[in-house]
Amino acid sequence: MQFFGGSSLTSVAPEATPAPAAPPGTGTGASAQVLYVFNRSGVCLLYREWHRPLRTLDPTQDHKLMFGLLFSLRSFTAKIDPTTYVLLLDLLALLV
Repeated sequence: MQFFGGSSLTSVAPEATPAPAAPPGTGTGASAQVLYVFNRSGVCLLYREWHRPLRTLDPTQDHKLMFGLLFSLRSFTAKIDPTTYVLLLDLLALLV
């Protein structure tokens, strides 16, 4: 295994084996439709799934991860929102 700097870790770890083949029906074109409805506290109020070929997590862990993703996206978009910056400048102009 070779990294960006040219160093090699073959003496430390053996070469990784290839990933196993995907189960039938999960190839390209297969998609899962999942509906989540959360309240503001992060409690899942509604969960429905259709055509989900793989179930890798238990439902409570899946809900926690999805809510964490949505919370992070909301936080990120709030930070890059240009209107909040303009509102902050207006507020500062009023204080000065």
